[in-house]
Amino acid sequence: MKVVVIGATGRTGRLLVAGALERGHAVTALVRAPDKLGALREGVSVVQGDVLDGGVVSDAVDGQDAALVALGVAMKKGDPSVNAQGTLNVIRSMQRYRVRRLVVLSAGGTQPGPDPNLPWAFERIVKPFVLKHAYADLRRMETSVRQSELDWTIVRAAAGLTDGPARGGYRAEPGYSLPGGTKIARADVAAFMLDELERRSNVGHALAVAY
Repeated sequence: MKVVVIGATGRTGRLLVAGALERGHAVTALVRAPDKLGALREGVSVVQGDVLDGGVVSDAVDGQDAALVALGVAMKKGDPSVNAQGTLNVIRSMQRYRVRRLVVLSAGGTQPGPDPNLPWAFERIVKPFVLKHAYADLRRMETSVRQSELDWTIVRAAAGLTDGPARGGYRAEPGYSLPGGTKIARADVAAFMLDELERRSNVGHALAVAY
């Protein structure tokens, strides 16, 4: 499969690139700084530029079979809406070139209003203050994905992403979050996204993943 990875130099994005290569996919990486790919650069086609540049995104999407999106988040007021605008650029390019399969990384906790599965401190302090703009960005992104009419899957990773090795045994269910599911390794998130890319069993669904 020909796959473009958007956000390929991020901590999850690099794992997506490596995992896709291991599975035999032909990978194109959209990156601002190709050198950040390190050794992975040898195995991929590189399109250099910013996801907020619709023309660059169009070049990266043209000729692909699918797209994996794992972008950073807007942490404070005034930050670019990287997920919302960047993913919208991806969607428009996919529609233009008739690329159907889209798997997008979002986050647990994007549910509007109280989420009974999340810790009190996260709900009352972190979510409304520290991550207020990040979640607003992700909600706009999810809306664009759901309205796209593409073959999409949204993966909502637990808020506590770790950089440890994959351990398996994670849970994945439709919804915004999972009871007690506060952590998951980026390696497991990347593996799950690649599984979804290949099996297509959750097209049109948003799933929460956590241990």
